[in-house]
Amino acid sequence: MAVEQDDLVFNPFYQALQGQFCNKYEYAQDHCYLVCIPQSASMVGVEITPKFVETHILKPSPMFQDNYISTDRLGSKTVVLDGHEIILVEGFDNPSKVKIISEELCYNKKYKPYKMLIIESPIVGEVKGRRGSAGLSDEFLKPRTTFVENVKFLNLFPECRFQLLNLDKSIQQFNHNYLMVKGYLEAASQKLRKIWQENLEALIKANNYVSLQSDSRLEEALALATESYLMGGVHSKIFKAVCDECQRQDRLLATKAGQLQGITGKQLGVKDDFVCPLPSSVVELARLDGINCPHEKMCCLKSTLESITEEVSQHLKADMVPGFTSNCLTSDDLIPLLVLVISGAKCHHLASNLMYIESFHWVSSKSDNLGYSLVTFKAAIEYMLATDFTPLASSEHRVKKEMSIDELMAASSFSDGPADGADRPHSKEFTGITQSLHREFDNISKMMEESMNVQQDASKNGFQQREKDAIQPPKQLPEVATKTSSKQAKSSQLGDFLLALQNDVLESSYGKQD
Repeated sequence: MAVEQDDLVFNPFYQALQGQFCNKYEYAQDHCYLVCIPQSASMVGVEITPKFVETHILKPSPMFQDNYISTDRLGSKTVVLDGHEIILVEGFDNPSKVKIISEELCYNKKYKPYKMLIIESPIVGEVKGRRGSAGLSDEFLKPRTTFVENVKFLNLFPECRFQLLNLDKSIQQFNHNYLMVKGYLEAASQKLRKIWQENLEALIKANNYVSLQSDSRLEEALALATESYLMGGVHSKIFKAVCDECQRQDRLLATKAGQLQGITGKQLGVKDDFVCPLPSSVVELARLDGINCPHEKMCCLKSTLESITEEVSQHLKADMVPGFTSNCLTSDDLIPLLVLVISGAKCHHLASNLMYIESFHWVSSKSDNLGYSLVTFKAAIEYMLATDFTPLASSEHRVKKEMSIDELMAASSFSDGPADGADRPHSKEFTGITQSLHREFDNISKMMEESMNVQQDASKNGFQQREKDAIQPPKQLPEVATKTSSKQAKSSQLGDFLLALQNDVLESSYGKQD
């Protein structure tokens, strides 16, 4: 029987070690003791006491190999580690064997290893149930995302219908009686959170399956569903107040998004390896304004970040040279890429949506990283508000005065076009690239024409000057004759090679001139 990948995340005993009994767990880590974790399915109805913890944290016996002693003050219990089983030897009412499901090698703060065993059942304590007793599958226990899904989920429990009617009354009273005042959004959040907590406790108490479930996943699913049900009912009133609160930021972000049109990731400092098209993640952000549930908005943020990361990963794999490992996308490059995605999305109230999530999403899941997504988006918003993109936008439209050889060859291949009879692509992307390259060719042609005209003018002026000099008679013949005779005198002192250079027929002299 294999342990689930996330069993430790929801395991009540492991949670108790990290919370209520963290001192005992840290002491066990520091001394590299053996930690035995009963699987979640075996912990239904088991009371976790200090004695229970001391029996499942074992220290090596100083006398015998593979023997371990409980960490209570008297060391009253002894077990033997025998392959895939733990044999209960001394100090137990009913000595037996406990099966080891899996073994994990962990490290403490000093990087010293210690073992953690996932065992089939507790070493002590009565086993009152298993995961199958509740009749709920793992798929059923996953939290729902959308408002509609959560409403359907809550209606699957007939015993909770009375509690849902009370929740409907609370929503109606809030919508009709509560007065929203600008600047007091936190008070509304506290009021709604209190309504959520009271109704969640009533729903959990009335639910017939929570007491049978071995872990906290059902409670987490109910908490998210109750939050979505409540916030979906008051969304119109609350979100309008949030938009009024963040009106200035939303307008400023819209202005910044306009400045970013046409800006590339390279201009924002993104490494060349990570610069790639990001088409798919814009759609998720565009949906934010029409979503009622804070959890669903949060999932959209996460989906956007995952989409960006996936696009970059695929781009790196396509360009990766065999034998080399690709670079890792860090926050320094992720945030500018996210800024470009935000500028391309049609989300008119992004700042309002982030405040709405931060103020009215109270369930912190143990199995996802939604909090990281929110923090990353807030960092991108701060970057946009604090940066002036106007210089980048103005430099984008300047005429490019030179092209690299690669760009010139690429332009040449596009300008030649496909061979006769070949199909010519008609995609928008190809059309845009072709138009851009034709503009580059026009610029090159203009520069070459201007250069040719300048050279022709210079040659023409030089020829006319030489023709004028040839027509006019020399005015100082004796002086010319004197210079010629002196040159001949100097020539007699030169060797054959230098004399050949001196008598060169070219009009221009080379080298240093006297």
